Amino acid sequence: MGGRSLRGQGRAPAARGRRAFLGGALALAALPALACRQEPPPQPPPATPPREILGAGDELDIRVFDEKRFDGVYEVQADGTIDFPYLGDVELGGRTPAEAAKVLEARLADGYLLRPQVTVTIKTRENREVSVLGQVNEPGSFPFQERLTLVQAVSLAGGLTQFAAPRRVRISRRTGAGDATETFEVSLKAIVDGDAEDLILRPGDIVFVPESRI
Repeated sequence: MGGRSLRGQGRAPAARGRRAFLGGALALAALPALACRQEPPPQPPPATPPREILGAGDELDIRVFDEKRFDGVYEVQADGTIDFPYLGDVELGGRTPAEAAKVLEARLADGYLLRPQVTVTIKTRENREVSVLGQVNEPGSFPFQERLTLVQAVSLAGGLTQFAAPRRVRISRRTGAGDATETFEVSLKAIVDGDAEDLILRPGDIVFVPESRI
């Protein structure tokens, strides 16, 4: 019986060795498959929505919690301000509605209300385009961009035609008082030549390049 037991013990290590070798071989065979497996490409971050910037002509619905006397619709004037009760002119142009609410809260908290809560929403948006008409190669309306200049707007319209009169470019602009507009003349040639500063346009501006008299 002792001999049979020793032979059994001799076979057991050999069997375990074969199983270990087989397991290692299988693991090595699986390595190429693992190496070929590609990780999925990283996903781009979610797009950030464009900021809503308040500008001249926008109508704002402003509410102050539990203070009906301040609630109403206010129009942003040409200089970026609104006329608010008790506060007078408050500059909100160039800010988002949330930023405008913070400005009003700070002003109201300064001697008028205790911990005011203000919400600002855009009721009506002013025209957010600039039109370039007349003697340009591609007349039309173009989306307004912050600090868009006259030279840039004419460039968006394909530049001047050979018949343009660059010294007599006219710009029509809303004054902020209802539908009233003002028109003034600018020398585009003087700007290009460096003799005058480029003009920053506003949303709704209409640029008209007349035809040369010659």
